[in-house]
Amino acid sequence: MTDDLLKKYPEEPLYYYLAVASIGLKNLDFDEVLDKEKFLDIYDRGIRLTEKMLESDQNSCDLIMIRGFLMSANAAFMLLEGRLAAGARLGLRSLEVLRLAHTCDPKNYDTQYYLGFFDYAQAELRRKLGPLGVFTGLTRNPQQGISALERCVKYARFMNRAAEMVLVDVYVRENRLDKAGEMLPRLLKEFPESRFLMWTKKRYELARGDDLAAIQTALTASRLYLRDGGYHNGIMILEEVRKSSNFRRFPIEIRREIAELEPLINQDRVSSSTMRTFRSMIKE
Repeated sequence: MTDDLLKKYPEEPLYYYLAVASIGLKNLDFDEVLDKEKFLDIYDRGIRLTEKMLESDQNSCDLIMIRGFLMSANAAFMLLEGRLAAGARLGLRSLEVLRLAHTCDPKNYDTQYYLGFFDYAQAELRRKLGPLGVFTGLTRNPQQGISALERCVKYARFMNRAAEMVLVDVYVRENRLDKAGEMLPRLLKEFPESRFLMWTKKRYELARGDDLAAIQTALTASRLYLRDGGYHNGIMILEEVRKSSNFRRFPIEIRREIAELEPLINQDRVSSSTMRTFRSMIKE
């Protein structure tokens, strides 16, 4: 869809962001770097177009926002590639640009997607660091990020659905299961094959103590991954639910269902260690 939009509207900078975001999400979903040359080509053209337009319209709040979005997407891609230092530097710069965009137009709630996600992630990292978190300078209040995401869901023009998918996962992590339980069925009804939502649903069911439901959710997601060529995550979502559940090993009926998935795996595209993990799950 974004390829078609770019062909039809090559002077619309927003579509360059949507295109690189879709490639980035595919990389995240499959847990591997894909379409790198295409990503970099679209990013370079998009950032050049946006900065050229800003030269003649320096006070355009939307152009400033799109510049920040493009930079954020590129930073995330760098992190997925393992370029941690460069990705972190660009990510911090992109957040400065997005704060500027929000200051420029305080009613621009689309900016709150990245800003809210970053604020929550900082607080989560600080909590995980324990006593060391005191010395990091990271924010200590996860509610600050949650509130920004909630505003994005309620008021944003086009980032609201992305924020909603992040927010429901945050609610599960924060053990606000009542909130998550309200949102998940509605989102899954609209996006029944969203693997992102299925990871969240699996965590939600484990948090509620319903291990068998979580295993079935992981099986559904695994079939979708294997159908679409996401072999690594198709196997790892099953391994994660095994580790997180109260079962030392899967029940025999589940092991049989998993074994039936093996013909769907292209073993030329899966590491030997990942295949060992798969076979360990179906051992009698």
